[in-house]
Amino acid sequence: MFENDGKWFKGNLHMHTTCSDGRLDPESARDEYRKAGFDFIAVTDHWILSENVPSKDGSMLEISGVEYDTGDMINNKIFHILGIGMERPAFDIVDHNIPPQKIIDEIGKAGGIAILAHPAWSVMNPEDISKCNGIAGAEIYNTVSGTDYGNGRRSDASHYFDIWADNGYMIRPFANDDSHMYKGEQTQNYTMVKAKELTREAIIKAIRNGDFYASQGPEFVAIRRSGNTIAVECRGAEKILFISNCVWDSQRVQDGKNGFARYTFSSVDKYVRVELISKDGKMAWCAPIVK
Repeated sequence: MFENDGKWFKGNLHMHTTCSDGRLDPESARDEYRKAGFDFIAVTDHWILSENVPSKDGSMLEISGVEYDTGDMINNKIFHILGIGMERPAFDIVDHNIPPQKIIDEIGKAGGIAILAHPAWSVMNPEDISKCNGIAGAEIYNTVSGTDYGNGRRSDASHYFDIWADNGYMIRPFANDDSHMYKGEQTQNYTMVKAKELTREAIIKAIRNGDFYASQGPEFVAIRRSGNTIAVECRGAEKILFISNCVWDSQRVQDGKNGFARYTFSSVDKYVRVELISKDGKMAWCAPIVK
């Protein structure tokens, strides 16, 4: 993983402004991420597609974005789906009865990628991932879904990724802020993308290829596989966790202070995914690796 030529770029692909239900106007919201050193963002107001704005002279790249939601939380489960990098809106009117697969298909037709937002906050049935064919991945962490912002403890959706992988769905993880209030939830989570250049086309291509990971601070340097053994190089990790469908494994929790660890698939493993944990509890996540 991540062996392609390119450079790492830091981005947030889920945030809101006064164009929908965010507290800051678009320029003020962008400035929060610009000052924090983000390389790219996507403003994803509800049902309102933002524009693609190229990076110029090292400025922050803005990739077009929108958040489509469907369902009513009563008779139909809700799905919130991000459309990133689209060249036109996928829909002419707001319609909360559109099936999730239709939303994903239309995002693709408009030249974008679809990301499933906050499955834990949505209390999503894990089996409903079958209604989301063609997504680039899902949010493994969504900052604003946490306790400090009035949403309970629904920021971390990592258990969904294990249930999905155990059932054969290898979903790639994104970490996003979903900023609304801008009272501390902004600039906390991000997706690191390894791309050849800081352009919409290069970032979207790298995401389609899986050249990214989710983080709050720790860094993946490389993940290499030889036979049934996975070797991880990283920075800023106190512990390296190898998570699989196996309920217990002596290899699961390893010391990360030297920036290296190995894991060999057990006889019962179907997959393994890697989590990094820093000394102050910040995390990073990679996509599941099939045995």
